[in-house]
Amino acid sequence: MKAIILAAGRGTRLHGLTGGKPKCLLQLGNETVLGREIRLLQEAGIRKDDIYVVGGYRYEFLEDISPNLIINREFETKDNSYTLGLALGQVPPDDILVLDSDLCFEKDILTAVICDPRSNVLLSKMSGDLGESTGIVTRSDGRVTAIGKKYQDTGFVYISIFKISKDIVAPFRELLLDERNGKTWYTLAITDLCSRYEFYNLPVTGKWHEIDFREDYEETLDLFQLGGNRV
Repeated sequence: MKAIILAAGRGTRLHGLTGGKPKCLLQLGNETVLGREIRLLQEAGIRKDDIYVVGGYRYEFLEDISPNLIINREFETKDNSYTLGLALGQVPPDDILVLDSDLCFEKDILTAVICDPRSNVLLSKMSGDLGESTGIVTRSDGRVTAIGKKYQDTGFVYISIFKISKDIVAPFRELLLDERNGKTWYTLAITDLCSRYEFYNLPVTGKWHEIDFREDYEETLDLFQLGGNRV
């Protein structure tokens, strides 16, 4: 299995803490967000040489951290559909684990998805109030029929980690790089694929937090009992 970490965005909301560097370089204790993700992927069984990071904004700061750095030079005009499509064209054929670079979590979350016998799996947290989060629509057997921010009454919040089998990499990449999807999030392409391939929802219970705003960063430090750039 290969892992792709999407780290091309600017993360401008946190420039006061990052000093203009990519958001994934925020400190969590004695390591960065990205460094922690790479470490946990290795602890979960993925070799360092099988971990790919897609950088864009200030990608030069990622060169010494990333095992394999893919550069998205169109990060200012394209969204993460393009970023992921670019990566899928450069990673050798294999099953793929994809995650965003602004996440803090424990290893058990990765172990759950890697060990799940189903081929295409989206990770979620159960929630009665999705707010502005991304919802996952499922059938009674857990099969996913749609994913997106417009689905707000599903009870499941997508946590920006999923895996796909190598058999669907090609059609997925084609959708991601379609001109209609270049400026969108990759969830639109996943919803399209759900009509042709089986995707399953996997609710997890381990600690997880996404860092978008300063408040998220502070909450992450408290939740995981880590030090950081508190201001």
